[in-house]
Amino acid sequence: MSVATPSTYNLRPRNNQEQNELPTRPLNSLEEPEELSPAVPQVFSKSTFPHVRQRYDWDCGLVCCQMCLKWVDRAQSFAAITRRCPTQSTWSIDLAYLLNGYGITAHYFTVTWGADESYKTIDYYKENLDTDKARVNNLFQKAAERGLHVEMKSIDMEQIIGAIAKETCVCIMLVDTQRFERGCAESAEKRRKSGRGAGVCGEEERLPHSLPPTGIDRGFVGHYVVLVSYCEDERVFEISDPGVAADRRIIDRDALEVSRKRRGTDEDLLVIDVSSLVSPRAMEMEHIDSAEHTNGGPSMDEQS
Repeated sequence: MSVATPSTYNLRPRNNQEQNELPTRPLNSLEEPEELSPAVPQVFSKSTFPHVRQRYDWDCGLVCCQMCLKWVDRAQSFAAITRRCPTQSTWSIDLAYLLNGYGITAHYFTVTWGADESYKTIDYYKENLDTDKARVNNLFQKAAERGLHVEMKSIDMEQIIGAIAKETCVCIMLVDTQRFERGCAESAEKRRKSGRGAGVCGEEERLPHSLPPTGIDRGFVGHYVVLVSYCEDERVFEISDPGVAADRRIIDRDALEVSRKRRGTDEDLLVIDVSSLVSPRAMEMEHIDSAEHTNGGPSMDEQS
């Protein structure tokens, strides 16, 4: 169970557009989700999955949720999202509650139940762990009664690939920033040499404000990204990363595996399948298309 921890607390004033928006009812993580009007039946496509840039060095997880909500036509301003999740020390369980509050089911898998006190030895965690642990453990304890699916289980890469093979499924994953950045750079360079890409461009470099002042070379630094799709031919994932300007980044399968299993991530994974928001006719057409084109792996249940 892991966290995106702020190292600075310089929240900017809301801009005029945000100030003029209709307010969303404040909702902390333990309140019931609001009643939402039924979604308009539609077909969700990975090609339209949006990209949103993070604003600070602590909001990557919230922005990943913001992207998912925008994808399913439930777009929310950053101000609305932070009113619902009013903490700058955001854990994966917070993201599950946040999405649930907007009517989106996320199956949350982790190898650690609650806050791991041994993480006090990791610089990234030690400042906020004592303050966060009671709140985080309480969220875990109440998850089932709030209708959340939280499971202590390690999900392997084939299962992840199988999940995101569906047009209605993406995953929010916690990675180690240093290993992830190295993997993206190496993958881009490999594509450049093979003639399949242009290598690392300026838009793929990390936005300076998304990095902690201490940098990423002093050990584990957590970062949330969205896994959008997988290319079997190149063995690479297509990622929507809130920490860069580019809409998509590419990372090799093996490099992602290293970055997601670094001590500190707890292999945290939120599997978001929005098929329940799609009309029966759209589901039928997706099933036909998947049968013709899918090359994904086994499902989560098949490898239980």
